Formats: sequence, C-alpha cells, structure tokens
Amino acid sequence: MPTFTDFSNRIAALRPAMLKFARMQLRDESLSEDLVQDALSAAINKQEQYRAGAELGTWVMSILKNKIIDYYRGRKDMISLDDSDQAARIDAQYQACFDEGGHWQKESSPEVWQPNPTEAHLEQQDFFKILEKCLGNLPENTARIFYLKEVMGMEVEEICHDFGITPNNCYAILHRARNGLRQCLQKNWYGTDKGET
Repeated sequence: MPTFTDFSNRIAALRPAMLKFARMQLRDESLSEDLVQDALSAAINKQEQYRAGAELGTWVMSILKNKIIDYYRGRKDMISLDDSDQAARIDAQYQACFDEGGHWQKESSPEVWQPNPTEAHLEQQDFFKILEKCLGNLPENTARIFYLKEVMGMEVEEICHDFGITPNNCYAILHRARNGLRQCLQKNWYGTDKGET
C-alpha cells in the first residue's frame, strides 16, 4: 500500500479533472470547489478502502459523483421542476419536426454523419465541447435529470424519489432533454455551422 503522502499526491493530481466535471454538473464555481474538496478529503480518509488494482481516478470520481448526487438529493425540496416556458418552447420545436403522420419533416430529419477515422480523436474532443455547451443550453433541471440518468446511471425510480416527480414526468423531461440536445447538436455539430452556439 502506498504511503499516505504518495496516495494524497496521486489524488491531488486528479483535482483539475474533478473540478471540470463538477462545474459541468453544478454550474456553480464555489459549490464545485466545495464538493471536489469534500470528495478529495473523503478519498484520503478512506484510503484503506481503495483496492490497489483498481483505477484510482475511477474510484475518486465515483466518490465525487456520489457527493453531487447527495447534494441534489438534499436540495430536492428547493428545486422547482416548472421550466414550463422553456419546456413549451422545446416541445413546439419538437412538434415542428414531424408531419401529421408522425414522420420526420424533410428539413428536420437527422443527418447521417460519418467521421474520417484519422480525425476521430480530434472530432471526439470537439464533439464533447459542443455537447457540454448544448447541455448548458437546456433548462437547468432538465439537464440535471438527464445527466443523472444518462451519465451517472441513476434509475428512473431513484430520480423520481429524489426529485419528488412521477415516472411519466421524468420520462417527459428526459424526452425534452434528448430532443433539445438533438436540435442543438444538429445545428452546432452536424450542421454547416459546426462549433458555433
């Protein structure tokens, strides 16, 4: 087992990546700093629980993810899920994409995109920058629920319990999030004006 100092130094080196992740989730610099610090402290205090063969970064990031989830669970009574104006706007945009029979309008249908394999790595980095911006354009609570479900892997039932919403409401929010992301990515990544938000 590494010494306390070695272990602490290895964990401290993960701080920049942890801050970036927390900022994306929380959209609050001060809160991100606090939760990253809490996660780092917890990791150092739980050093004996770390298995030497496991990936240290994955273990520490899972502690941070749990801190973020705990934060949102604690705030569930303060979070308003009434993003009705933004939700109505996204729904209207979504409905405009389909004809009366429920088929894609020609001008709205998703485009097929095939990256050049030699450009794949750079394209992937650029894509995630655009995706992060698109997530930031979603209503805050819509992005939060989408992230908890699709990135952090929480079950719908758990999200519903934590946010005090019904499964139907959760699925509607996830649907709006996916549609909002699709439209943003269509415009800013797959479209001709790639990279401009």
